[in-house]
Amino acid sequence: MSIAGLLRAAGHRGGAATAVQDASGHRSMDFRTFVQACLAFGNRLQQLSVRRGDRIALIGDQRFDYLLADYGVMAGGFVRVPLDPALSASELAAQIGDAGATLILCSHSRNELGQGVASLTRLPVQGIEALVQDALHSPLGPPCGFDPSSDDIASLNYTGGTSSVPKAVVLTHGALRAAVQNIVLARGARAGDVMLNVRPLWPIAAIVVLAHLCAGGTVIAADSFSAERFPSLVQQTRASFTSLVPTHLVRMLRESDRGALTALQTLRSIDVGAAAIPPETFAELVDLIGPRIGVLYGLTEAPWSCYQPPNEVMDNATIDPQRLKSAGRAIFGCDIAVDDGSGTPRPAGEGEILIRGAHLMSGYWNKPDLSAEALRGGWLHTGDMGVIDPQGRLSVTGRLKLMIRTGGKSVSPGEVEQVIREVPGVADVAVFGLPDQEWGEVVAAAVVAEDGQSPSPSQIAAHCLGRLSSHKRPKRIQTVPTLPRSHYGKVQLTRLRQMFESPGNDPK
Repeated sequence: MSIAGLLRAAGHRGGAATAVQDASGHRSMDFRTFVQACLAFGNRLQQLSVRRGDRIALIGDQRFDYLLADYGVMAGGFVRVPLDPALSASELAAQIGDAGATLILCSHSRNELGQGVASLTRLPVQGIEALVQDALHSPLGPPCGFDPSSDDIASLNYTGGTSSVPKAVVLTHGALRAAVQNIVLARGARAGDVMLNVRPLWPIAAIVVLAHLCAGGTVIAADSFSAERFPSLVQQTRASFTSLVPTHLVRMLRESDRGALTALQTLRSIDVGAAAIPPETFAELVDLIGPRIGVLYGLTEAPWSCYQPPNEVMDNATIDPQRLKSAGRAIFGCDIAVDDGSGTPRPAGEGEILIRGAHLMSGYWNKPDLSAEALRGGWLHTGDMGVIDPQGRLSVTGRLKLMIRTGGKSVSPGEVEQVIREVPGVADVAVFGLPDQEWGEVVAAAVVAEDGQSPSPSQIAAHCLGRLSSHKRPKRIQTVPTLPRSHYGKVQLTRLRQMFESPGNDPK
């Protein structure tokens, strides 16, 4: 089944029930109207001199016109190329050139950026809102004449991870259908359940939203996350589900009134992925609002592969400290394993995390050697390190490529970060390796202080002295105003290393 088939089925099941609406409630669409508009959008694209299989770039925000365009592109047999509007025009132009896109679709709010990209790529640019209005007011007419197969490419998603060169992940209609199925089975959403979306839709979030619609749920398309406004928005929309990143949780605890957070008790699940949740943050929120955080593990290359439902953080009505670090078990349609260096996938133990399933990417766009390496043996080699316990629960311990090699020994950044977080006045920390002629790499730590606090590098170094072996102790400690993070909440190490280029702030 293609994306068009998933949409048609959702339209038949949902009928006159509300599919999407904005946070104010002033604009909404029922399932029949929404699905017809998506299909009509695909038909409308045929009139713009684009052909079956052409790549179409999307630059937009999280309003539901973007959803109509996103799904309409795929339903029409074209390949969506969703782009991050936080990037510069030149960066976007490079990705569009790599994809070989033939058309740019742009939200009105991103018009200046879209025009800048169009001038660099010499491609036509069309406004998303205008095309949506055309689709809404035009009869559906005959289908596009092409219903994609499971093996046809649906999407190219550009990803740079934390330190690698950006590359495009190839996802077919079959892979996205499998991802949608996995999400529906894992979350347990029902018809009428409300999902509040405050995440940008250009990454995999649009597929999570599609899964909610396929389950018969209603999606509230809200503006970007605000720690101060989020609890009241949950209360106003009566949301049962939402999706956040760990940074959002930290901000809520810092910036929101504790009394206001009780509004989150109406949620059945706050699904959190992309990066590890600090255990102390996780525990504090469970104490405040109960077990309402669902933890997921996945990558753009393999969306939603593991899931820990909210109630599983508890054991006999108490928080299980180990499950605060767990990403749960493999979802129904996935296999997970670890490679301990032997080259043989093992169902339990410690090593590089491997994933297998119908939701996997087909490879990286125009990178056959990299694709073959990543998918060798039929498993996706994630580059993440983890432990699978005898009960099948996965704990992610770090990035294989981010392990610090100093003096011939390996250091896990997460272990050092955990120790530094114990220092009074430390709000956030990132540990990474810096090149060194003598040691190969040295351990470096970027530390963010709590408001009104100023833990010194020497204080942090003294604390590490009693907690860490000598090769694990940071040789460079620097305080920074904030950690540069991607939308997913992952620390951007390239930018962080640039902050450390000038010497200074070494522990004494």
